[in-house]
Amino acid sequence: MSLSLPDERISTRRKWAAIGVGTLLLAGSFWVVLLAFRAWLGDLTSEQLDAGVEVPLTAGVVLGLAGGFTLMTAAFAALAVISRHSRPLRAVALATLLGGGMWLWLPFLVGEPVTPMVAGFAAGGVVALRAEPEHTIGRRALAALLITAYMFLLLRFTPLVGVVTAPLLALPAIAWADALAERRAAILPLGEDRPPTRWPRPR
Repeated sequence: MSLSLPDERISTRRKWAAIGVGTLLLAGSFWVVLLAFRAWLGDLTSEQLDAGVEVPLTAGVVLGLAGGFTLMTAAFAALAVISRHSRPLRAVALATLLGGGMWLWLPFLVGEPVTPMVAGFAAGGVVALRAEPEHTIGRRALAALLITAYMFLLLRFTPLVGVVTAPLLALPAIAWADALAERRAAILPLGEDRPPTRWPRPR
């Protein structure tokens, strides 16, 4: 994932500074978009939504959605720059594409905008946050999937807690996956294969 060398690692403090700034900007993006959706569809009943009632987009809603998208891009840019990603422009472009892609189709699948935003934030964080040699796309992607599934369930059982915590968990979940990879690398050095399992010969 990263072209950085092992002796060029960033400090844990810098990494969490990047996650902190990124999470703050993602929280702003989340609430701006949520308020835009509220202004757009807030007066509709569930029966009207199920019936497919069309609601035109107002200028305020469009501006809100555009502002939220811009804040999300700024969050990924801060994440890449502060964490010293080896290819920040490419990382931000890909993260924004992934995050925006989640916003476009997931709301129609799950019926609400919160889970898609968490999925987009997590997917963007996977590529925007600098990766060290032992970090893997697969482990980060699994963490993104798990935090999205957790948020989907949390919103069904405790909606208020889910909405409050939704923008705060995506990037720490990626850091958690990285920490597991670092712990594994400390036990098994990078590039070293595990010794083959020796089965006892039958007597």
